[in-house]
Amino acid sequence: MKQFCSVFKVVLLMLVFTGTQSVQASWEESRTVVDGAMAEMMQILETPELQEDAAEGELLTRIETILDPVVDFEYVAKRVMGKYYRRASAEQRDAFSGAFRDTLIRTYSKSLAEFDLERYEMAPEGKPSPKPNKQIVSVYVYSSTGQRYTLVYYMLKQDSGWQAVNVLVDGINLRLNFKNQFADMVSRAKGDVGQVVADWQSLVAIDSDDEKSAEGA
Repeated sequence: MKQFCSVFKVVLLMLVFTGTQSVQASWEESRTVVDGAMAEMMQILETPELQEDAAEGELLTRIETILDPVVDFEYVAKRVMGKYYRRASAEQRDAFSGAFRDTLIRTYSKSLAEFDLERYEMAPEGKPSPKPNKQIVSVYVYSSTGQRYTLVYYMLKQDSGWQAVNVLVDGINLRLNFKNQFADMVSRAKGDVGQVVADWQSLVAIDSDDEKSAEGA
């Protein structure tokens, strides 16, 4: 019996150690994805010709190219719709996903630009995630004045690799903010989800037209 208990303890320790290694490897993988995206974005933000207001459209296009493979826009859009997702038709869901994609890219890009970033560094791993397929990666970004801001990426392991499903920009939860905004719009539209999707698309179109006007000025 004692021998059995000893063997059981050894096996248990091996399982715990293996699990810890798996979580650590998962965090390292997700960290690598975030680090690569941040490095590319910093290069773009440091490009002089993209600092002008007239170049905002080009800046967003380049940021989108970087974010495409590392952000699950459809997943985030579904969470933003929340309980109203089931009320929407397939066409409405697709329409909102496309419009929200533009909104998220524009909001994220403008937030980084306003920080006047000079450099970034990857934060050390925090409390280990209980689920290897879900990881949190934090990044410290510094402005030209030395002010430090924190970006927190919530990463999910998908079939295509690690992708961000939420981000906190200096404490501001972007996904939650948009979710509250969507719910408020549904309330004001008296529950008409289709109207909210159409209104969201209109706002995106207006912003896009404003950018084109600025570029042509």
